Amino acid sequence: MLFRSDVNVSKKIKLILTLGVIMVGALSVWLEATFADTTVAKVIAGLVVVMIIALWLFPEAGAKDNTS
Repeated sequence: MLFRSDVNVSKKIKLILTLGVIMVGALSVWLEATFADTTVAKVIAGLVVVMIIALWLFPEAGAKDNTS
């Protein structure tokens, strides 16, 4: 049961990070599209998508156990 609760905490952290990336990315895209270059806004939007996919796709970093 301890392992299952660790997975839930990991998912909660990933969800919080995802929401933060979406909020900061949306603000950045809006500011760039409104006051600057729309091409940069498109690049930022693409980077936000890549960051979210990478966050959920790749495993989290941790210490490796080298005991045999």
